[in-house]
Amino acid sequence: MILHTIVPLQFIFGDFTAQTRPGFRIIEWNNVKLEVLPAGQQRYQINRILSTNPFDYLNPRLQPGTIIQLEPKI
Repeated sequence: MILHTIVPLQFIFGDFTAQTRPGFRIIEWNNVKLEVLPAGQQRYQINRILSTNPFDYLNPRLQPGTIIQLEPKI
């Protein structure tokens, strides 16, 4: 079987919530999985997009380096 994918193999064959590198986290924001760095309280800096949807890469709100704010869960 050959896999043509943009995501690392540990996400396919291992735990998807595992960290890829120290300090980085995988989160889901607006239905898009992102690799991010913490940048304060409930704020994250986008490092890369983990998506197969090409429109996610064209979204200016999802560009690497952008700071996003997570809404607190009620």
